[in-house]
Amino acid sequence: MTETKTLTFTRTLPATPARVIAALTSVEDRTIWGTPSPDMALLIKDQPAAAPGVRETANVGPVGTPYVTVFTDWVILTQDRVTYAETLEAEGAAFATSLADFQLAEDGPNTALSLTVTVFSFAGEEALSEVTQGWTNALNALSTHLDA
Repeated sequence: MTETKTLTFTRTLPATPARVIAALTSVEDRTIWGTPSPDMALLIKDQPAAAPGVRETANVGPVGTPYVTVFTDWVILTQDRVTYAETLEAEGAAFATSLADFQLAEDGPNTALSLTVTVFSFAGEEALSEVTQGWTNALNALSTHLDA
């Protein structure tokens, strides 16, 4: 059975919308902030630049053994919106798919971020809670990264 959950996050990020968009799409930035926890690694190698219609393949998981394959399908990239679909696979089977929609607005020297993530878990409730915690950690890391 497929379990679903919609997550909603808001943050004020210490950077301009252009810098936030760069952090959301840049391989270099994403490998710094984009892991679900600090003891994990995100490996993105030899992939095309983020653009609508591009599929990116990466790996995430414990440092040294990032065993989860992540397929990111970029949908919308504008000055105030980033949308992508992401599928997570382990041992050749998909266990979750998400649609992430970031909306950004200038807020003085900062950016008001509104993120909606709709998660479909093919592995039960446990995957939903892991994805929720992963997004919470990643957004906190994004804010820290932008503040550095």
